[in-house]
Amino acid sequence: MPKKSGSELYPARVAFLLIFLSLAMYLFFSLWPIAYSVYIAFTDANNVNIASEPRIKELQAQRAVITSYLSANKENVLSQVRRADDYLSDAIASLLELKTLIASSTPQNFSISRLTSIRSRVDEDLTYASSIINSNTTFLYYYRGLGDTLYRAVSIIDSGIWGDVDRIVGFKLALTENDLSQLREAVLPKVDQALGLLQQSRDRLREVEGNYDLLVGSATAGIDQEIDRISMHFVGLQNFQTLFTDSRFPYSIFKTLLFVLTSVPLKVAVGVSLAFLFSSPMIYGRKVMRAALLVPWALPVLLSVTTWRMMFAPGIGPVANYLASIGVDFSIYNREWDAFLVYNIVEMWLAYPFIMTVTMAAISSIPKELIESAMVDGASVWQRFREIMLPLTSRPVLFASILTAGASLQAFMVPLLINNGGPTKEIQFLWFSRTTGGVNEMMVLFGYNRAYLDQQYGLSTAAYLVVVLILLLYALAWYYLIYKRTSTGGT
Repeated sequence: MPKKSGSELYPARVAFLLIFLSLAMYLFFSLWPIAYSVYIAFTDANNVNIASEPRIKELQAQRAVITSYLSANKENVLSQVRRADDYLSDAIASLLELKTLIASSTPQNFSISRLTSIRSRVDEDLTYASSIINSNTTFLYYYRGLGDTLYRAVSIIDSGIWGDVDRIVGFKLALTENDLSQLREAVLPKVDQALGLLQQSRDRLREVEGNYDLLVGSATAGIDQEIDRISMHFVGLQNFQTLFTDSRFPYSIFKTLLFVLTSVPLKVAVGVSLAFLFSSPMIYGRKVMRAALLVPWALPVLLSVTTWRMMFAPGIGPVANYLASIGVDFSIYNREWDAFLVYNIVEMWLAYPFIMTVTMAAISSIPKELIESAMVDGASVWQRFREIMLPLTSRPVLFASILTAGASLQAFMVPLLINNGGPTKEIQFLWFSRTTGGVNEMMVLFGYNRAYLDQQYGLSTAAYLVVVLILLLYALAWYYLIYKRTSTGGT
C-alpha cells in the first residue's frame, strides 16, 4: 500500500483553517479584555451599572408594555380622566359652598344639616376622584405629581377642615357667634389651601386631555430614570481628572517610585552578596545552604507575607515585642515609615532568591582559567572580585535588576497583606489638595481598592491605565539604555 504524502494527510486548507481559528481565538481572548478595560476607564462604571444589561432589558420590556397598554386604551383612559375632572369640579364647588356658608352665616341662619351635606358630597367626590387617579389602569398618579397633589388636598380636608369642624361644632345643635368666629379663623384658610391644590389637580388632568402623549411619557419616566441610573455613561477624561484632583493618587505614584528606589538596591545587594558568598569553594556545605536560601522562592507569597506581618504585628509579633522591649516605638499599623520599612524587608525576602540565582549562574559561566591566572599573578580576593567577577556578572545582574524593578513598580501583595497600604492619615502632596487615605497605598493597590472597596470600576481602570503608561515608559527607557546602546556599540 503506497504511503500518503504529508500534503494528503494534512491538506493546506486545513492548516490555514486551524491557524486562522487559533489566531482569531487568541485575538479575542487577548485583545477583547484589553479593549473593554480601556473602554471602562472612560465611563462611570460602578457596582450598580457594570453588569446591568439584563435589568435594563427587563425595564425596557416593562416600558414597552406600559406604552402599548396606554396606546391601546387611550379612549378609556381619557374617559376616566374626564370623570375624575368632573368629580374634582364638584368637590371644588362644594368647598366654595362651605366657604360661603361659614363666611356669611349668622348664629340664627347657620345650618348644621347643610354643613353635613356638604361634607358628605366633598368626601364622596374626592373618594371617586382618588380611586381613578390612583388606579393602576390609568397611570394618572405618576403624571407631574398629580397623585401627591391630590393626596395633600385630601389630607388638608380630612385632618384640617373636618378636624376643626368636629372640634368646634361637635354635637351642637346651634352655634354661637364665637363658634362661627372660630370656624372662620381655623377653617377658611385651609379651605383656600385645599381649593388651590384641587385646582392644580384639575389643571393636570386637563393637560392630559389636551396632550395624551404627556401621560404616556410620565408613566414611563420613572422607568427611564432607573434605566439611566443603572446604565454606564461615557465620561471622557473625567476619571483621569478625578485621579489628580487630590493628593491620594499622586502620592501613591510617589510612594511606588520611592519603593522601587529603596527595595531594588536592597534586593540586589542581598542577592548578589549571597551568590558570591556561596559560590566560594571555601564555604563548607554551600550547596545545601544555597538550596535552603531558595525556600522563599518556593513558598506561596500569601504564606510568606502573612508570616512577616505576624512577626511585626504590635503586641503579638516577636520582632515587634523585642523592639518594644528595647524602647523602640515601632508599629506597622500606625506609623507610615515603619510599615514602609517592613515592605522593603518583605520584598527583599521574596526577591533575593531570583537575584541570587541569576548571579550564581553568571558566576558559574566565568572561565576558571581567568580566576586561576589572577591567583598566579598574585591578585587578592577583593581584586579578583572587582576586576574579573564583577565586570563579567554585571550585565546579568543589571538585567535581573531591571526585571525586579518592574515587579516593584507593580507592588501589590506586600502592602495589601501587611496593612492594606496603611496607616490611613491625611495626605498633602505637592500642590494637590489635602485628602485622607492610605499613606503606603501603591499604584496597583490604589486601583484595587477603588474597585473592590469603593466599587468605582471606571476610576480603578483609569488608575491602571496610568500604571500601564508608567510601565510602558519604563520599558522604553530599558530598551533604549540596554539594547539601543548595545546595537550602537555602547557598553
